[in-house]
Amino acid sequence: MFSQVGIAKINKSLIRIRGQDATKFLNGLLTSRLLPNIVKKKQHTISESENRHADLQNIIDIHKNYGSMHEDIYDPDNIITVSRDGINSMILNSKGRVVTDCFLYSNPLHNYNNEFEKELQEPNYLLEIDSYNVSKLLMMLKLHKLSAEVDIKQDPELHSYYYYNDTEKFDNWLENIQHEYFKTMNPIDALQSSNSFIKNEILFNKNYARHIIGFAIDNRIPNFGIKIITDKKVGEGQDGIPLSDLFSEKFKGQFKTNEISEANVTERRFQNGLFEIRDVSKVKDVSLLPFECNLDYINGLSLDKGCYVGQELTIRTFNNGIIRKRIFPIQFFKLGDADTVDIKNVPAGMLPKLDVTPLQEPEEKQEESTQSAPSPFGSSKTVRKRNHSYGRILSIENKLGLALFSISDIEKNPIYKVQVPSLDDKSKYIGVEVMIPDWWPN
Repeated sequence: MFSQVGIAKINKSLIRIRGQDATKFLNGLLTSRLLPNIVKKKQHTISESENRHADLQNIIDIHKNYGSMHEDIYDPDNIITVSRDGINSMILNSKGRVVTDCFLYSNPLHNYNNEFEKELQEPNYLLEIDSYNVSKLLMMLKLHKLSAEVDIKQDPELHSYYYYNDTEKFDNWLENIQHEYFKTMNPIDALQSSNSFIKNEILFNKNYARHIIGFAIDNRIPNFGIKIITDKKVGEGQDGIPLSDLFSEKFKGQFKTNEISEANVTERRFQNGLFEIRDVSKVKDVSLLPFECNLDYINGLSLDKGCYVGQELTIRTFNNGIIRKRIFPIQFFKLGDADTVDIKNVPAGMLPKLDVTPLQEPEEKQEESTQSAPSPFGSSKTVRKRNHSYGRILSIENKLGLALFSISDIEKNPIYKVQVPSLDDKSKYIGVEVMIPDWWPN
């Protein structure tokens, strides 16, 4: 069982992307909005909120370090805010398949005591991705750079941390600081609010403010946690930031700040059904669509931001309302002699190939032997229908997992069984319960 509170160092890599064209360059790759324009093919469909957002073009200069825009496609008021905390997003390929999920941070988060005057002189971002994927993504970024005035380089001196606290008190605290410091409507207020966030020591010890490079509230699931980027390791090392000094006395007076392992963060994700592309890093030739990865549910999609790689299929799928499959959280349970530990022995690359079928098979229909006219080419065998797997198990974590299922199948039946390999060649089955997270929109 994972810890209910703590901070963990997570295995991520940071890529610095800066230059006059950095905002436009990233807008052409990410599924989230970075440019202030609202793109509509039919002008008569522009809503009142979109008219309000038209002012963004007068407020935001994309050739300056303005911060980032935040929006939620399920917000009925369709409000777009401008602040300096990070955003969740994805990068797709030309066929609309997921290359990576990511967080994008405005660099710097703040300019308390004028610590980051130089970084504020031009558009400046930090792209956080899984470390295993960094070489592939750097190549993709440089291929798309062309003549854009943008500098791209990995920075191994930056470190990623994740803090969470599964208490109602912390949930309320997160809600309050978002409204007070990160719901601004223009770049000037955004920077001033971030400076106040540091100065007032709401979370961080201001004596270490120069080492706090990036910050994001993880709203993939509402108020799920906090992401922190530093330029020094957090810990008790000689050159690092002591964990006891990172957080302010004000924050430590309200919440625990103990150190935990990344395994806690991962298991908690699985428990809540939050998929990351790293979960299939050991599966060859996996190809997932953004909606299968629940991108629309986790605050990573803008519907009218204009063109980006993979945009055509993504927006057409959303507008047509045809989303057939999604990744669901699953939990394994014991069936007969088989134990849930047996699923752990299956190599990660083999998991999607396992057969997943309903626990209670429908009554067998009488075999249809297709009694058609005799074949002129001699006797023909009765062809049986090939069995098919109802789902693909993508990744497991102890007794939890993430699996791709047809939405219509889960609506009919949430209980399945999976066949696992056995040394004695006998069929071995483990139970699979598919769950629908309570944070999914209705």
